[in-house]
Amino acid sequence: MHKQDIKTIVDAASETADSIVGARQWTTAEDASAMHDVIFWDVISKQLPNMSIADLLSILN
Repeated sequence: MHKQDIKTIVDAASETADSIVGARQWTTAEDASAMHDVIFWDVISKQLPNMSIADLLSILN
């Protein structure tokens, strides 16, 4: 998979998490941030199932 394709998936995962988290009110900023992380990594794991976090970070850096 090309670096640009991976970047597109990462950007889309972030936008998805932003949209979902932004659609409701949260008790604390920490709760919102934690849910954003859960949603983001869930999308990433579904779109890039054979890629580790270390691989992903090395490609994007």
